[in-house]
Amino acid sequence: MFLLLAACSEKLDFKQAEDFKHQPVVKTSLVYFTLFSNDFMDPVTGSEIVNGVSDVSDFRILENSYLRDNLQKIIIDIEVKNEISRDFTAIIEFLDDNGTIIYTLSTLNIPAQNIAFTYQETIEVRLNPIILNTRKTRTSVFISGASTPLIENDPRAFELKSSGTYFIETE
Repeated sequence: MFLLLAACSEKLDFKQAEDFKHQPVVKTSLVYFTLFSNDFMDPVTGSEIVNGVSDVSDFRILENSYLRDNLQKIIIDIEVKNEISRDFTAIIEFLDDNGTIIYTLSTLNIPAQNIAFTYQETIEVRLNPIILNTRKTRTSVFISGASTPLIENDPRAFELKSSGTYFIETE
């Protein structure tokens, strides 16, 4: 019996506990909206709105001091379902409390009728520490090309949804 117990044991390494790093991951929704052709048309004249549509949203997750002190990187995932027969350009900007742009994701060029457009961008906090000052996001969507006119009351939609995955490291 002693031989069996001695054969199945190994010396414990208590230093492993000292090397342990806790690395939680938090995922939250970032921006979500649905637009229709009418959203890109002037209600008075019926002509296309050439300067696009924009919306500013609060982004308060980085106010959390624990997250600010331990955040390593953020991965932004974006999915777009464009049923409309026009190309679109989308720009997502991160703003501070004063509305100053502190980080801009790469410009998204979404082809017409692409119902499965995806994009991912990683923001390394050590390379972009100013991202920790983000308090708002501004999303702007522009219609591209004029080859196909917009159809008033067209039920087809442009839907954008995004999320942020936050990687935290503590000792």
